[in-house]
Amino acid sequence: MCKNTLCIIPARGGSKRIERKNIKEFAGKPIIAYSIEAALKSGCFSKVMVSTDDEEIADVARRYGAEVPFMRSAETANDFATTADVLFEVLDKYAESGIEFDAICCLYATAPFVTSDRLREGHALLNEGNCSAAFTCVEYSYPIQRSLAINADGHIGMKYPEYAKSRSQDLDKSYHDAGQFYFTTVKALRECGSLWGPDTLPIILPELEVQDLDTLQDWALAELKYEYLHGQAQADAGGAVGNDADINVKFDTLPFEIELDNYRLKSYHLLDAGTSELMREERNREDVRMWSVNQDEISQSEHNAFVESLGSRDDLRYYAVFNSYDELVGSVNLKRTAPGHMDRGIWILQDRQGLGYASSILQSLYGWLAEHTDTKVIETIVKPDNKASMALECRLGAKERSRDNDMVHYELNL
Repeated sequence: MCKNTLCIIPARGGSKRIERKNIKEFAGKPIIAYSIEAALKSGCFSKVMVSTDDEEIADVARRYGAEVPFMRSAETANDFATTADVLFEVLDKYAESGIEFDAICCLYATAPFVTSDRLREGHALLNEGNCSAAFTCVEYSYPIQRSLAINADGHIGMKYPEYAKSRSQDLDKSYHDAGQFYFTTVKALRECGSLWGPDTLPIILPELEVQDLDTLQDWALAELKYEYLHGQAQADAGGAVGNDADINVKFDTLPFEIELDNYRLKSYHLLDAGTSELMREERNREDVRMWSVNQDEISQSEHNAFVESLGSRDDLRYYAVFNSYDELVGSVNLKRTAPGHMDRGIWILQDRQGLGYASSILQSLYGWLAEHTDTKVIETIVKPDNKASMALECRLGAKERSRDNDMVHYELNL
């Protein structure tokens, strides 16, 4: 099972046929935004990153929610570098920081027809264990067995004359790469050196969702297709699809990383070993345990097993919180308890307490949850003698709902 999947969006700055192709406006926004938003919304990925050598592309990518943790090297940004070269560079860079992945998705920056559902389909094929790679393809619109060729004298004839009298419906279907995305396990990628090998399954797309973007005429045709598809979707939904669906990414499950205005939240299972152990030590502090529902110390083996489980859970997130200087400041945990309801916990590192971090982090996080998820109610449980936490809930606007078993239950409507 691919618990830890990385989405890599290659987007170098030196496009030749269409100038600034990867951030050229398409139907109202930079074309790369469609790939980023679909990847984030899918919930499939531990990280969604853009590999680029171009600062403007990097700025646009970050604006739409992707990470650009490092810039692409000159060696992988030239005209002779392959896509595999780019992918290996990204994986090696992450490995230098102690971050490994089970699988990757190479998602092209110029894929405005890609959807979160299609990405989930590809990810599911890998998770089911029936293949080591999967990618999008589309059927040729006419049988290639009936194709024509022009010889050196300028005369035209059948390329495969043996099929001259065959009916089109009797011929085998043929397919070509749709140029949207490719899923592969890291193991298979390193073994065969390419995005797909013999153990590959197709994700077959309708022709209406596929369009080459090599010329400005291609671009105009793609925008017409996009407008038709989305106009049809609105008609099918009775006109219920509004602009917010395009502007704000909505997550079905919480992502493993969240970028707030002044903070970055990162799932425990993505932390390097040293930071993970620090989180365990801080959690085991007496002043943290005394206010926790579970007051037992967490052993290293228990901690490691729990952290590993987080990569495959959809209902629970434990995040390490980093400030704008990339300094670790605390931890936030969220658990979905019912549709629209989220249970929340927080603690701050000992040397960061008293600086207003808890209130600042939660105010920013609550705004993000209200905008990007279906969360309507935040639930918290506080011991009645924990005056600091009760004061925090009051500052945030939470209301006491009930008391039982020496616990005060708060609710906050977002």
